[in-house]
Amino acid sequence: MTRLIAFVLVVISTAIGPTIAAAQTPVSSEKLKIVIGHQPLTPTWGVAIVIGAQLWKPYLPNVEIERSDFMSGMPLVNNMLAGKIDIGYIGDMPAIVLGSKSDLQQTRFVAVTDADEGGESVIYVKKDSPIKAAKGLDGQNVSVPFGGFTHRFAEVVEQAENIKFNIVGQSPEVGLTNLEAGKVAAYIPWEPYGKMAVARGFAEPLTDGTKYHFNSLRGVVVSKAFMDAHPEIVLGWMRAELDAHKMMREQPDRAAKIIFDDWKKYDVPLKIIRSDFDHSIFPDEITPEWRKVLTDGGDFLLSHQLIERVPNWNTFIDDSWLKKAAAIPSQMK
Repeated sequence: MTRLIAFVLVVISTAIGPTIAAAQTPVSSEKLKIVIGHQPLTPTWGVAIVIGAQLWKPYLPNVEIERSDFMSGMPLVNNMLAGKIDIGYIGDMPAIVLGSKSDLQQTRFVAVTDADEGGESVIYVKKDSPIKAAKGLDGQNVSVPFGGFTHRFAEVVEQAENIKFNIVGQSPEVGLTNLEAGKVAAYIPWEPYGKMAVARGFAEPLTDGTKYHFNSLRGVVVSKAFMDAHPEIVLGWMRAELDAHKMMREQPDRAAKIIFDDWKKYDVPLKIIRSDFDHSIFPDEITPEWRKVLTDGGDFLLSHQLIERVPNWNTFIDDSWLKKAAAIPSQMK
């Protein structure tokens, strides 16, 4: 009987041994330093999770990361156009701008790192404001980051409510200050700026995009030149991105703490970061729903003459890397 058990154990270990070994094989052993571009204080969280939890290491053990942070999208776009960044984590609107300039630099939109179905687009008014509905903002000064997804949201609200805002194009930091000073009636930033205004006691939410079925997203773009030169690096990074999605879905407390540590110098409370996970989606594919966010954004930017042409969507959006990466066994712990 003892010999039989021993024999069975040997057979089992022999059978599963190759599977375990395959699961632990790196995607690439190439030694390389890659430059990751990122915009802090936005929901482009995948980069903070991948780097903070070192999720790329099992797949790309010899890859060194250099991270470049930008406080707005366009400097990140310009650095990608200049060939200074290999992989960028970026909002939908600057990603579209980047894709529209394929004559200067070819890039590919390869993943959605974070998305939502309206919860990320919030109109804030001053605390105790007499305005209790969006219609009350008709003709009022409303601060938005001009050309961003919340600017597009403002126009969706205008159309739905048959009203007209006096749009004031401002960065989130300036809009926050002007709302506190009473210089604007409302403020539509991206998070965490609005929730920070509430936490500081001078703002309150009026309505959000769930009422207007307004989706938004943040994504990952890759230089085509880098992709062609180092396809296995891109593949390994996408496997790490999928692991980040899994962590954000299944372990939001752990993920929020990693982002909190990454953002410490910005003094964003952990509970504010964690609260964003309540409405966030972390798609493993770029489905038609998310493609539409990009194409609608392209039409918006073109209508405001912020781009000369929309990207070639058939080539710019490419989730084939995600699909290939999904077939690689996860090594996330």
